[in-house]
Amino acid sequence: MSESKSYIEGIHNWCDRWCEHCKYTDRCMSFQMEVEAGIDPLKKDYTDEEIWTHVSKRLAEALELVRKHAVEMGIDIDNLPEVEEEPPSEKATSLKERCNTIHQSYIDRSRSFFEENKSFFKEKGHESIQWVEMGLSSEEDAVALWQKVNKQAEVIQWYTFFMGVKMQRAIKGIDDMDEDFWDGPEQSDANRTARIVMLAIDRSMAAWRVMLDTFPEKEEDIIQTLALLSRFRRIVEETFPRWAEAGPDVEW
Repeated sequence: MSESKSYIEGIHNWCDRWCEHCKYTDRCMSFQMEVEAGIDPLKKDYTDEEIWTHVSKRLAEALELVRKHAVEMGIDIDNLPEVEEEPPSEKATSLKERCNTIHQSYIDRSRSFFEENKSFFKEKGHESIQWVEMGLSSEEDAVALWQKVNKQAEVIQWYTFFMGVKMQRAIKGIDDMDEDFWDGPEQSDANRTARIVMLAIDRSMAAWRVMLDTFPEKEEDIIQTLALLSRFRRIVEETFPRWAEAGPDVEW
């Protein structure tokens, strides 16, 4: 692993995993390790065998790093004492239930929107072609319109499940935010994860607004979807009021 690069510490731990759209891949150690291992993170057509070979190799490397750090700290990881895990607080349990309910409603509504409107989008596509044929719209404008629609749909689908999974991680760490091993609660794993949840929500809401502007006929469905995201966002803000202060110090 090259040491000459100026890597951003921990950036891969609190990102949206969308490497194709990330401007920091050259400063991400995780991305560069995969490249040096012969794996292109942007490639999508690897075979199952290639994927599992790579995963096995990375897990072996991770275990070796853990053993190395354990030795440096005088810890025998093969003889660790049993530690009883403390149950989550009532706050965390209640929050998890609230978020699960809202997120599942969002998943259902988002999925149904695209599935139930397939014929609508098809008709709109034919309408665009007719407008071009009648000279009411240029071919370039029609192509640009549907490229924009496809981009928003891609954004919505990328973050639909992502935001819920990351919110569960943030909630899981909420009881440890004040532990001494963090550089303050705002730099805890929970708060840093909340920051990426906010990014997912905000980008999703922006994409839905574009869909609303493009297809005002679907206003009722889209407004209700946006309302769910707004409720989800409000919970994140109330639970993690310092989310914007979380690292890494980058602009997503």
